[in-house]
Amino acid sequence: MRYDNLPIYRSALNLCVYIETIVKGFDKYHKYTIGEDLRTYSKELMFMIHRANISQEKKEKLENLTYKCEDLKMLIQLGKELKAFKSFKQFEISSKHTVDVCRQSQAWLNHFVRVVK
Repeated sequence: MRYDNLPIYRSALNLCVYIETIVKGFDKYHKYTIGEDLRTYSKELMFMIHRANISQEKKEKLENLTYKCEDLKMLIQLGKELKAFKSFKQFEISSKHTVDVCRQSQAWLNHFVRVVK
């Protein structure tokens, strides 16, 4: 199976594109601090999904993916507290995209653990 046919990959891609779009509008300070972290983490999610899909050590890769998702959720919350987002709507959409990827990664991990047992 190719990774670009995975629903979680498509969700992560949508998240990554959205993050890239909104970070452009951050003020200069936030663009190069929290904005850079948001961009990096969202891209890493896509890469981790690909690696988990092709890896022999799926459980470890999926666990790392779920941790990375949680880290990104915390970064988005930090961005809200720092007032990096131009509007609450940007924060809300970012959060929804991230939660969607987190749920899918946890479901993938749960499914893998059930199948392996």
